[in-house]
Amino acid sequence: MIEKILTIEKFGVFNDFNWNRDSTLQDFKEKNIIYGWNYSGKTTLSRIFCSLRDKAIHIDYPEAKFKLRLENNQEFESENLERYETTVFIFNKEYVDAKLTWDSRTELGAPIAFDVGENTTIRSEIGKLEAKIEFAKLRKTATEPVINIFNEYENWRFKEESKAIRLIISNNTIPFDKGHFKAALNSISKDNLDTYIILENKEIEDLKILSNSTNNFQAFDEYILDLKVADLKLAVTELLKEEPAKDVVIDILESNKDLYSWVKDGLAFEENAETCSFCGNDITTNRITSLNNYFSNASKELRDKISVQRDSINAEIALIKSIEIPKSKNDFTERVRETIDQKINSYKAIKSKYISELNHLLNELTRKEDGNIFNNISISVTEYELKEFEDWISELNEIIRSHNSLISNFETERNSAREKLKKHLIADFLKNENYFVKKEKSQNAQNWKKLYENYVNKKESIKQEKLDSLKTITKGKDELNKFIQKFLNRDDIEIDVTSDDRFILLRKSRPARNLSEGEKTAIAFSYFLVELESLGILEMQKTIVFIDDPISSLDTNHISQVYSLINSYFFRKNVDLDNPAKVVNCFKQLFISTHNFEFFSFLRDSSQLNKRKKITNPTTGEKQEVPNFGFYQIQKIDTDNSVLKALSKVLKRYKSEYIYLFSLIYKYKQEIENGGEVYDILIPNALRRFLEIYTLMKIPNEPDSVENRIAQLVDNVNNYKTLNHFSHFTTFEKATRHDELIMVLPIACNELFSLLELDVKHFESLKKAI
Repeated sequence: MIEKILTIEKFGVFNDFNWNRDSTLQDFKEKNIIYGWNYSGKTTLSRIFCSLRDKAIHIDYPEAKFKLRLENNQEFESENLERYETTVFIFNKEYVDAKLTWDSRTELGAPIAFDVGENTTIRSEIGKLEAKIEFAKLRKTATEPVINIFNEYENWRFKEESKAIRLIISNNTIPFDKGHFKAALNSISKDNLDTYIILENKEIEDLKILSNSTNNFQAFDEYILDLKVADLKLAVTELLKEEPAKDVVIDILESNKDLYSWVKDGLAFEENAETCSFCGNDITTNRITSLNNYFSNASKELRDKISVQRDSINAEIALIKSIEIPKSKNDFTERVRETIDQKINSYKAIKSKYISELNHLLNELTRKEDGNIFNNISISVTEYELKEFEDWISELNEIIRSHNSLISNFETERNSAREKLKKHLIADFLKNENYFVKKEKSQNAQNWKKLYENYVNKKESIKQEKLDSLKTITKGKDELNKFIQKFLNRDDIEIDVTSDDRFILLRKSRPARNLSEGEKTAIAFSYFLVELESLGILEMQKTIVFIDDPISSLDTNHISQVYSLINSYFFRKNVDLDNPAKVVNCFKQLFISTHNFEFFSFLRDSSQLNKRKKITNPTTGEKQEVPNFGFYQIQKIDTDNSVLKALSKVLKRYKSEYIYLFSLIYKYKQEIENGGEVYDILIPNALRRFLEIYTLMKIPNEPDSVENRIAQLVDNVNNYKTLNHFSHFTTFEKATRHDELIMVLPIACNELFSLLELDVKHFESLKKAI
């Protein structure tokens, strides 16, 4: 139980409240009634209790602090709200706003549909869930274009590309479809994609040729050639350097090679003849001997060597000319066809160069014989490179080996080419399509889509639970109706449930087209009681209940009903099974605040609220009764500060707000007349409220205009300008313009008493009453 609010700081109008400053302020009891005019701070006080309920400082006062004294002299500070364990229930304007909502979108003339209690929160939560669900669905939909773009590969792009690849690698002779394409993807990833792509167009074309080739070719033998040009050149070089001895020289023969050959051949032919077959002259023995000596000397030997060398060179030329190379590239597999064609076409020039070099050697030998037989001469230099012919033969053999290898391992080679080309085509397609980027985006989108789907499913499930809760709460309409009818003291009004689990108000079994402020209060307060009832009696007896102005917007006829409802609800018989007739308090501690004097009077005079508590005196051991109720007043002491104080003795004594107001104003006027400097924040409100009640009592047919009523009570309204000025202020303006009003209070009081003096008997009876 809360015994005191020791201090309050920066909590609305309670800027600097200290309980102990007022020695007359008694501790809170089990039952507590608090009276205060509007804007005095009643609702603010209820928000302190809201902070206890919510275990957090009220959102409107983030810098606020307060300190309580609980039973057994325990102190509790607002810094430790999360540790406050007692259940607290509060009914105030905030509760009405939070627990009662109606459909402002209802069509004109249609019945007003509303939610009450937890349904207001649940309906709001359902709305928020629906917004979240819709947002998640939109986000899910936003993922689908990315997924759909990627799914095109699965749906048709792979199929179309597979057709193209099948045509390239086999001209449609082997199966290759979407399934084969996807199987190949198992070995290709974003990281190794480039390793499968062939950059050289030549290699790609070779693979295409081999992939589409057939095995109907013959093998070729490699070419084994012993090219002797180097050795022949070396031999000719040596012969050109020789210088034979000139033992017998016949100059004419030395200078004429043809003549030399003719004579040499003729000598063998005519060696034993006596006459020359050519000219018919006699052939002398000396001539024969001279010629034989000439042809048998060193010069002859060199010429013989040259002749032999010439024969070798000619044999080499004949050999080269006899070599047969492949006639057509078409005799070779497609893989080497282009390169073999190049070799075939280049052979003529290669052979020609080689033979030309051999002919050069022959010419050099002739140059030696013709006039240089006894001279040392150097061989003429040429630019011929034997390596060109050797490389040609080597390359030709390489092509032949490649050709032979292919036809001997044709299936393996072709399959390998197809596989390599296939991987290249797939990888190239994937790269050009940014496939792996799209795949990653699609996977991310699918992950998000799945998250959104799960999110939507969870939220839909929660939403369904909330919808089910709506049905559960609306099932309690009978209990709610019971309290509403007691609250309004009417049997012809009740609430019903619509098909979408909203409430509607029925008046005489017909749907209401609007809700009055009183009906709204009745519905909200009835739900408050239903909600509190749901705790069960035992829990209710552990609960602190704070009720702030439950009669707001109700007329006088209903105020007694509210009092009666509170009285019967919180003080019950048939709870104690051992003593059914005993009245039991259905709360731990009860606080009721009000601005309405009539309602306050009901509460003040309640036998249950005023019932004393029986205790045993710890000293004497005797039974005794002690007060178990407290009466308090909230009062503004300046424009920004209010205090909680003991209830004024006048309020305790008088059963009329009217007399209480007059006592305040009369006391104020006396103090002014006695020369005192009185600054009472209550007087402007008291003056206006008294003027309102007095004029309404005198002129009841003008319920809405104090000014009009004053005009009907006096001869010259101009004599009451200041008083009239007070009648123009609204309740809110009264709260915000006290300083302005206080400046003219003495004049206004004089004018009020002048007005009362017009009714002498009434004025005198008022003074006697106080």
